[in-house]
Amino acid sequence: MNRRLYVLLKTQTVVISSSDQYGTQVPSPIAHSVTGYVINHVFQSRMREQASIKVGPLSLSLVLALGLSLFPDLDSILGILMGDLERYHNNLTHSLILGVVVASGVSGVVWLKQRSGFSAWFMISLLCYEMHVLMDFFTSGRGVMLLWPFSSNRYSSTVSLFYGVQWSEGWVSPQHLLTLVTEMGFILFVFVMAYLLSIIRRSLKEYSD
Repeated sequence: MNRRLYVLLKTQTVVISSSDQYGTQVPSPIAHSVTGYVINHVFQSRMREQASIKVGPLSLSLVLALGLSLFPDLDSILGILMGDLERYHNNLTHSLILGVVVASGVSGVVWLKQRSGFSAWFMISLLCYEMHVLMDFFTSGRGVMLLWPFSSNRYSSTVSLFYGVQWSEGWVSPQHLLTLVTEMGFILFVFVMAYLLSIIRRSLKEYSD
């Protein structure tokens, strides 16, 4: 058996050898963008300066949150340019370790500019980046390099929450409909949770007043 596959029952995680080849299936940019939008909405009160600056019709805080939520997919640009998205996409950038590095860099820049906000922006940046990686982790496919640069193994959950877009099927495919269905369910869940959280926050504020 030339394919090494280990199932870790305690963590319900599949570890796939870096030499194994599986199709690239990942959530669409829509699901990642919605996650960034919700994170921005939840933390908006801690980003007043960035929220007050407009970039076209959007606030700077929202642009940054959306950008950080999509940041791990920057490697797809190289894949598109090279004409081989499956080979270049979903590699080194999909690492929890790299997420900490990116969050530290973003929050460091914010602190240098306004001498405050390091902890808030570190948390926001970390959530946006790591949620992207974890969503890909819970997508059926070849897994993600969660622990790079310490390990080049790919990790994939045995429980798939997303079907994912399979780019080998092309930009338009009937199979993408299943991706749309699973992501619509996820988006609905996220917005319901955000709505309930906003109600709880308002109730706590009224109670404290």
